[in-house]
Amino acid sequence: MSTQAEAKQDGGPAFPQSDLSAYGMGPSATGTDGMSLRDWFAGQALAGCLASITTTGPIPNLEKSVAQSAYDYADAMLAARNRSAS
Repeated sequence: MSTQAEAKQDGGPAFPQSDLSAYGMGPSATGTDGMSLRDWFAGQALAGCLASITTTGPIPNLEKSVAQSAYDYADAMLAARNRSAS
């Protein structure tokens, strides 16, 4: 489980689930929050970044650059989300 400080930095779980085992309806979700909202946002940004690349030749360090950009977008989305929630 993440602490409250960690949850604030990454947005918390993207797809939280109830602990259905208490109702005899499935496995416990305790400790299995899955990806963070920051990871979800980065994945969505990554898809957009990759879809917009129009080069035909190799670009040195493209993977690192695009991955960093995706997380930069995710951080910006979390910051905007936190500002609108205040």
